[in-house]
Amino acid sequence: MVTSTSLDWIFFDCFNTLIDDFDTSGYEAGLAPMYQVPVAAGLYQAIEDVRADYHRWRLEHIAGQPHEQTLQQRFRNLLATYRPEADATTVDQVLAEMEVQFMQCFPSTLRLPAGVESMLQRWQGQVSMGVISNFFLADWPAKMLERHGLRPYFKFVLDSAECGKRKPGDTIYQMALEVAGNPAPERVLFIGDHLTNDAIAPQKLGMQSIYFDRSAERTSSSAAPSKINTITHWDQFIPNP
Repeated sequence: MVTSTSLDWIFFDCFNTLIDDFDTSGYEAGLAPMYQVPVAAGLYQAIEDVRADYHRWRLEHIAGQPHEQTLQQRFRNLLATYRPEADATTVDQVLAEMEVQFMQCFPSTLRLPAGVESMLQRWQGQVSMGVISNFFLADWPAKMLERHGLRPYFKFVLDSAECGKRKPGDTIYQMALEVAGNPAPERVLFIGDHLTNDAIAPQKLGMQSIYFDRSAERTSSSAAPSKINTITHWDQFIPNP
């Protein structure tokens, strides 16, 4: 599918590409302690109400936008929208505790997808590799890659909270190209599990792309149109001479 001689770089997405989180449906049960914080503070009646408001707010204000908001910024803006009567001191305390709870809970939801280590070993030395991740805590993609033994494979890890820009906005891809030494875009392959962010947007910037299609195992993932190159397992991503 891909010849190593046609590439200088591979850019990978991080979560649900190199590292899986939550369960196969994408359900965030592992973050219940974080969602419990505004409930305990009296701002919500139930965890599901917090989660529902966050997912609705995220679709309206984050999805498809080029600028990132950190975890605390997101929930501050959410509470300003849905709980404008909340006391400022209470909000500050809730946001600080939610971040603490996320940092404690999230790592336990992570695991490596089948075949990812063997895939990286196959490509190591064939091309240079980097990671571009949307995430709302700076440096956490790099930390989690390190935690699972994958960080040494990559020359850089660029995350949206650190740089303030997020996929599918053009800027974060251009920043990654600059970090990589400005290779010709057509000699860069982007691969990840988000159809827009990791397949369609890179193509518009002249890169090659492969969609890591998880739709058979994750109801939250989209099936790819026929014009998009796809894989469904890391064993299918093999460098051809």
